[in-house]
Amino acid sequence: MSLKNMDVSLPQPMVTNTGIISSVNYGIQVQLITEQLTLTKPRITWGLMQSAYACSCNEDDFIAKEGILSLKIVSNNDFDTSHPKNTDLNSYFKAKKGSTMISIDDYIKSSKDLSYNTRYAFNEGVFLQVRPAIAKKHRFKLIITLSDGRILEAETTEIELV
Repeated sequence: MSLKNMDVSLPQPMVTNTGIISSVNYGIQVQLITEQLTLTKPRITWGLMQSAYACSCNEDDFIAKEGILSLKIVSNNDFDTSHPKNTDLNSYFKAKKGSTMISIDDYIKSSKDLSYNTRYAFNEGVFLQVRPAIAKKHRFKLIITLSDGRILEAETTEIELV
């Protein structure tokens, strides 16, 4: 798993290396490398006509071997009085899914769909919804529990949220 800071004030939410981002524009891009299983076996074609596959991409033939059971986001610093360092900040983040923003829990529930691919989970980003009240500098740690029992952890670079 690898994490990158994102800034939504750019023309599109983009990965950024800047050390300071406005709280209302801050997001985290998650990149996962997972094993995949094939959904279909290759078709054998014969005859005069060959099939056209304009609507069937190679990546559509695979699903992730593992599913995501949970995601927990914590900070290395106190966020506010009710969220000291290392406490769950999921309620302060929303996941982008297409053109909508949904809660982390709803995103994980919707990921149970067969057309979902864990490799691209949270790739559109999880975005902060609340400005920190205490510390301005944070390194966010994401902890993902997979259906096979493995726990993946990664941490963002330090970011100052203004």
